[in-house]
Amino acid sequence: MATKKMRILKNEWPSFVKDFNRQNQFRRATLALGEDVVVGAPGMPLVGLAYDPEERTVDIYLGGTDAENLAHLSHGVEVPRALYLITDEEASNPVVGVQVQGPPRTSMAYVMFEDEMQEKVKYQWIATVAYSIFQIRGGKVYGEDQKDWYEAERLIDETTIPFVG
Repeated sequence: MATKKMRILKNEWPSFVKDFNRQNQFRRATLALGEDVVVGAPGMPLVGLAYDPEERTVDIYLGGTDAENLAHLSHGVEVPRALYLITDEEASNPVVGVQVQGPPRTSMAYVMFEDEMQEKVKYQWIATVAYSIFQIRGGKVYGEDQKDWYEAERLIDETTIPFVG
């Protein structure tokens, strides 16, 4: 694996974040802060990064299973100093992750992707959320699985579209 890091210029962060989200949303991601793994294998679907220049934060959102709160804030970096795109030209998808550097004496945040089809990850996420909806209904009313599936799709779309739009 021949990975490369490319620093993203700060004035490009808003457009980089939108493009990064568009290209990588639903990829299965793991999250590490320095040497500490926050979200390990098998990972969670990437909902997206959020950059707020006024608040001076970069937030990392991964997909949760709680139907009430699908965009799970996994980590926020206050006063970020640098964003790096991590690539590997030999990989099936050359974008293998992103790194967010915070202020001095804070751990580097790494989002690294698993080599798995985004459509498969999205499908699995929808299935998990649909089952969560079934459980919220008490787990006793059968025969509404298609309704639960469509509701899960709607909730996930509602959650993810703001990160790419």
